[in-house]
Amino acid sequence: MSDFAEQEAVWGPYASYDDVARFEYGRMMWRLPDMRRRLLAHWQDERHPHRERFAERRALVEDILSADEPVAMLDRRLRDDGSSLRAAAREIPPVFGSFF
Repeated sequence: MSDFAEQEAVWGPYASYDDVARFEYGRMMWRLPDMRRRLLAHWQDERHPHRERFAERRALVEDILSADEPVAMLDRRLRDDGSSLRAAAREIPPVFGSFF
């Protein structure tokens, strides 16, 4: 399977590049211990509008950001659990505001 076909199989024919970017950049940042602490503090801050949603889905967010497996394998694993990477990536909260 070509890279394009593999990416389309994961993200669909009309990928949301905001979701893809939040996943890819989130994954890169998550690997840096200081940045991981900073992200967690930001997402748990009472000023963050998605704080409660993050608290409910924290295990999923941490799982997909810390996964070392290739994107296609991660998507297959999530699909086996009744989800998908496309859906799970939308659970990664955004980073914004002066309190980051």
